[in-house]
Amino acid sequence: MPHIVVEYAGLDLPEGLIEALTEAMAAHPEVPETAVKLRAYRADSFRLLSGETAFVNVTLRLMDTRPEVQHMELADAALAVLETHLPGSCALGVETASIPRSSFRKRGGLSEA
Repeated sequence: MPHIVVEYAGLDLPEGLIEALTEAMAAHPEVPETAVKLRAYRADSFRLLSGETAFVNVTLRLMDTRPEVQHMELADAALAVLETHLPGSCALGVETASIPRSSFRKRGGLSEA
């Protein structure tokens, strides 16, 4: 973990954003590099009453055993990447979501994290 889920609309994701997000998560001392996974989805329809013409929202899915400080550190790192790569006309958001370890199952991957 983390599993990074990127939702976006109103723009194409800039070159290097995906790599920068995964590298930022892997740079955290408590995150095994092989545990980082990312997927991105473009929204076909969206509406922002705030006036921005695009949005990118990142959800960091983390095991519920991670302390709150790690949630905050990883969210801050993700937001810093978004702010570096995306224009001011784009609404940005980052949130974390806890995955209960007791119900998490997986197949494949090189890490047990």
